[in-house]
Amino acid sequence: MSKIKPTFCGESVVGYMEKALAEAENKKGQGNSITPLTTKLRNPEDYILLPGKTHGNYNYNDLLVSMYRLGMNPEVEQIAGKLGYSLSNSATEKNGREYIGNINWDPALKLNLSLGGKTLNLRQFADFLILLKSGDAVDGNGRKINKNKLDDVLYEILGIRETYRAEWLDADFKYINEKLWLYSEHYLDSNGVLTPNYKNLLDSCLMTKGDKINLSSMNVQGMPIEKGNDFYYWCPDKDNKSVARFVADSNWSDLNCYNDPDYSSSSLGVRASFQRS
Repeated sequence: MSKIKPTFCGESVVGYMEKALAEAENKKGQGNSITPLTTKLRNPEDYILLPGKTHGNYNYNDLLVSMYRLGMNPEVEQIAGKLGYSLSNSATEKNGREYIGNINWDPALKLNLSLGGKTLNLRQFADFLILLKSGDAVDGNGRKINKNKLDDVLYEILGIRETYRAEWLDADFKYINEKLWLYSEHYLDSNGVLTPNYKNLLDSCLMTKGDKINLSSMNVQGMPIEKGNDFYYWCPDKDNKSVARFVADSNWSDLNCYNDPDYSSSSLGVRASFQRS
């Protein structure tokens, strides 16, 4: 895999984390709150800065990723009403925060987009997990996040415990001319139709079901290329009905790339992220 070169708007962000932490330290005791990394979020302390990265020929800018799956609030309720969705909190994270379930893949992505955000694609989600595992991250206020809190977020996603948890990811697999394609980076066109901005043949990756994989081996597209010990993986089917979600329960945690987009359950939700402004 090519060496990661973090960028934001085409410029290097090497040392960005250290700079953000230094700025936060300098402002301690000054009686002023730290300037948020975004003006869009009401609660920037609930978001984690995922610095922009370059993987081969793919790159993305800084993202602020929610620590929690999307839950109901007045803004979500208003947007859901405009989209014609009847939504409610139907599941609870370990810390007691409720989140929306019983939502299919298409409405989940549309909801995030209509809120001005997006759903993480496979590469971004892998980088988010790697960041959480590092124990070194800042929130939307530029403040260093306590490692225990990052561990809690990671455990909610990966932890093996009785409660089923899951979240949709922005990855749709299409079988065209006997080849698998990855559709991602979805946006809403002028008619409100979910449309992929990224359409590429699926790069070489593991095409197995039920094997454990190595998170650090994820390729440019966020697909695993090595077996390992991080979590289980199920490859996409050649049925044009395969989308991605991440699941954890009492048996395992797994990246499921053959899920039906029309599937739903009370504990299958979605996580929001926003471009850093």
